[in-house]
Amino acid sequence: MLFSSLIAHSVATSVAGTTIRTLLIAVLTLGAIFLVGRSKPAMPEQGSAVRVKIQKTMNTPLYREPDQKHRINSATQLGVGSLVAGAMLALVISVVLAYLVTTTTSLLK
Repeated sequence: MLFSSLIAHSVATSVAGTTIRTLLIAVLTLGAIFLVGRSKPAMPEQGSAVRVKIQKTMNTPLYREPDQKHRINSATQLGVGSLVAGAMLALVISVVLAYLVTTTTSLLK
């Protein structure tokens, strides 16, 4: 009984210590972000002026919405790609889990 209560006390103490350390790190991080946010950005020298030429004609076409056929095609391809990626991920996870279960059960024999 005494031994189990000591273990429970040490676990509770370590959890509290970890919580305090985590809060300290979070406060210090927020303080650093606040200090960096208040600092002034680097200013260019006042004597360096930049001349900008404005072109009156536009060589690039404006954005236009894709038509319904293109949207359906894109959504279908995205869905099929997601299904294939999910199936491949499930296959890899199942092979890894099968290997782990086989290794663990062979160690118990």
